[in-house]
Amino acid sequence: MPVSALVAVLVAALLHATWNLLVKASGDRLVTASAQVILSGVVFLPVVVWRGFPVSAVWYVLGSGMVQTLYIYALAAAYNRADLSFVYPIARGSGPVLIALGSLAGLSAQPGPIGWLALALICGGVVSLGFAARSHHGLGASLLTGVLIAVYISIDGAGVRQTPDLLAYTAALYTVTAILLIPMVIVARGASQIRLAVSEDWKSHLAGGIASMTSYGLLLFASRLAPLSLVAAARETAVVFAALGGWWFLGERIGRARAAGVVVIAAGMAVLALGR
Repeated sequence: MPVSALVAVLVAALLHATWNLLVKASGDRLVTASAQVILSGVVFLPVVVWRGFPVSAVWYVLGSGMVQTLYIYALAAAYNRADLSFVYPIARGSGPVLIALGSLAGLSAQPGPIGWLALALICGGVVSLGFAARSHHGLGASLLTGVLIAVYISIDGAGVRQTPDLLAYTAALYTVTAILLIPMVIVARGASQIRLAVSEDWKSHLAGGIASMTSYGLLLFASRLAPLSLVAAARETAVVFAALGGWWFLGERIGRARAAGVVVIAAGMAVLALGR
């Protein structure tokens, strides 16, 4: 993997872990995640006006936006049932595996032998971090989240290749996702809940939304330089940041099994870097 792609993915991983910490630590995860996405859409709307809507990738934007709306619901449901240290690794670790399997069917570029080794180490370490948790409650919601992650990343990996303007694609995607999410979350929680979340804690939600959209923009940038499955796997090093954040901010335990998982992930990243 090129150095520029690797650096972009590592920064994306840190930002993504930060976003998930904010969602998990909140009282109503669905409202928090939705408020972050909606504010991101508001921020990106002027960018869409400035750069123009990527008409050549319109079906990719709409498809990914619909899947990401379902992803927000699945993620919130998973966090309502289990710890961050279980949900995050299972959801994030299963996604790249599914993307890699999709590459065998021609849905994206296949990694080489070194790439497959790195993928196995990173995803194996990530999933082992999840199963080292004390409770495995919420496994179904976590795996569903992983499936949705694989679907929308695969859609966007193809979508960004349909337009030369990555910023326009990212801006359109977040704006469309926000538009699709608003009526669904209003039905689920009521308009007053969303207004209250945005008005009372808009700075935190905006920070989380910016972290999320910047993280994903970096992922899409890296996907132009390296196989999508490797990019997705490398970003899942975010689980290391999430595990540390869960321990530091949420009081979640890190034991020997999780420490071993971190070592395996580090080995996978080393293989990825050396194999570029």
